[in-house]
Amino acid sequence: MRGEILQYDPETGAGLVSGDDLARYDFSSRSQDLAVGRRVDFVVAPDGAATDLIVLQDARHQPVVIAPEPDLGLWGYFRRCVTTKYVDGNGRARRKEYWSFALFHALILFLLFTPILVLVIIDAETGRDMQAFGMTGIALAGLVMAGLILPGVTVLIRRFHDVGLSGWLVLIGCIPYVGGLFLFVVSLLPSQPAVNIYGAPPTGTGQIAI
Repeated sequence: MRGEILQYDPETGAGLVSGDDLARYDFSSRSQDLAVGRRVDFVVAPDGAATDLIVLQDARHQPVVIAPEPDLGLWGYFRRCVTTKYVDGNGRARRKEYWSFALFHALILFLLFTPILVLVIIDAETGRDMQAFGMTGIALAGLVMAGLILPGVTVLIRRFHDVGLSGWLVLIGCIPYVGGLFLFVVSLLPSQPAVNIYGAPPTGTGQIAI
């Protein structure tokens, strides 16, 4: 006979199972696999009780394997942050995605400000008027920095989501000293290994029971 467990008390081992014949049978078992809602196979004893319960693996209790998203590489993650995810704070971002953005953000600023520094040195050492070039470089660097603000905020929000925190908590970063340290610590935390309210883990995981 097969049926579904309607009631079960793990402390006493007493329970009630509803058979596929629409009859109900008392049982007593201390098996750790038993739980309300589980499908079981059992034998009806002469006294009308269910015995020899065996838990069945039906579709409702089969684990779901979530595959990891493709590894885009450092440049691929940065490119996604500044294109399709430019103003998208939904979903989750693994540590590699966040630090890919941080790496190329720093490299871009270095490439922009190095020529400006060179122009300043030339102006100071040779007396040549490099002010026009310097101002142009500063304006260009300012535009690039402004353009990277939004994707920087959204990837940080997704990083917070990845560890199970609300994106609003990025505002803690506005607190002097402590805020920056808090953001840094969160950026280093590993992904939550299971589905959370913000979506599936980008790194993929083993099995998630549903």
